Amino acid sequence: MSCEARGHGMSGVKRITVDEGQWAQAQQAAERLRQVNRELPGMIEALRREQQAAADRVAAELTARQDAVDRALTGLSEQARRIEARASQRLRAQAAQLRQVKEAADQERRETREILTDQERRFEQGLAHEREERELQVRELRDEVAALGGDRERAVSLAAELAADAQRVAAAIAAELPHERYAPGRLAELTRRLAIAEGNVRARLGEAALVQAQEAYLQLSELRAEVELRDREWQEAWLAADRAVTMLREQIRVNANPPALNATGAPAEGFTLDVDYWSEGELSRLEETAARLTAMVADPARTASAQELRHVAEHEVPELDEALTEVVARAQARLLASQVRVNVAEIVVTALEEATGYTWEEGQATYASGDQRRAFYSKLRHLDSSEIVVEVAPDGNGEACVLRILSYDAGVPDDEERVRRAHAVADTLREHGLQAGLPAADSQEADPRLVDFDALRHPPQQAGRAAAARAEPGRV
Repeated sequence: MSCEARGHGMSGVKRITVDEGQWAQAQQAAERLRQVNRELPGMIEALRREQQAAADRVAAELTARQDAVDRALTGLSEQARRIEARASQRLRAQAAQLRQVKEAADQERRETREILTDQERRFEQGLAHEREERELQVRELRDEVAALGGDRERAVSLAAELAADAQRVAAAIAAELPHERYAPGRLAELTRRLAIAEGNVRARLGEAALVQAQEAYLQLSELRAEVELRDREWQEAWLAADRAVTMLREQIRVNANPPALNATGAPAEGFTLDVDYWSEGELSRLEETAARLTAMVADPARTASAQELRHVAEHEVPELDEALTEVVARAQARLLASQVRVNVAEIVVTALEEATGYTWEEGQATYASGDQRRAFYSKLRHLDSSEIVVEVAPDGNGEACVLRILSYDAGVPDDEERVRRAHAVADTLREHGLQAGLPAADSQEADPRLVDFDALRHPPQQAGRAAAARAEPGRV
């Protein structure tokens, strides 16, 4: 790290910026550890079984619903039975294709975005095929009307048959399909049109009744297929979102207390890293976001759309997963930085003892408020009651540090001596491999409260949680 010298003033505070190259190595090691945790075989296998069970439940529900619709459509006319049978075959074939795609995705471990894109494309193809089928059926029925050649009795009879078929399809949709979720108000509208057609059948209006009955039946048949397709689309999007969110929550759990790493990036045996503590609550905020997504996916009212669920799986969860990697790495780097602050303070105290008549006394070292994330302080005393406080504080995002040497002279301050001390300390730090900038005078005088180590080491009331976390055995 390149530091800029800011000149020598007469302040009682001398500042030296210190950086430690090993922190970057530790952060990289934390990222590698996070990658290992992301791919833990046991966790992935357990989640795969859980998701397979969920997929099987969804498939069973969809099959049972389709069976119920088929039963509700018994009693249709010959022509309508053929139309609905073909629709059922297409829907079941598509369901089988979706299962095959899911199995291939599991085997190949394809990316979520690729899988969801495939699903959306196949859904649009399914809708397009259904519309083509309806256009074909419209032409066939129009040909039948033309073939009647003005036979009103035959037209009325055929209209009555189609109206009855339409009523059975409407009843099946109302009883078995979530039509209000995917096509709100559509069934009610088509039912009103069907009632008009039935009225014209009773009035024996012939071709008018037949055209209206045909239109009502075909639109109801199309509604049936569209609702089933949209429900299958939603279920697929839900499975993808549920899998992604479940995996994210498990990753957060596993990475909440990974092995702590030493300065070389190797695990420190017997110690785990309290990521939430060292990340200043960033992990808790990730957990809160994951909980919000979980509630959205698990909502029994199913208010989230397929598009929203896809966005969760395709964008929100991957972004949070990357954020988790950064949080773990940052927490590890901050832990190492905290340890380095102690080491730097020890080096500085030794340098000051050798260069001055000051001595360090047992117990005169503490973190601010007893919090290892904060500045570390150590104090030396002179026989004339003068004191020097060494402050090694985190800088920036907590992964580098700033050293301040605060002088509390009992007599007349010797500014030249202070500058000499600061240069001696900077030279010693560089001898130990630490990149230390040239000393600079701080604009403010030394804070007199920092000499009271009894007050300095006691945490305020609100820091109880952090103190409790540090007190837990084996956790740093």
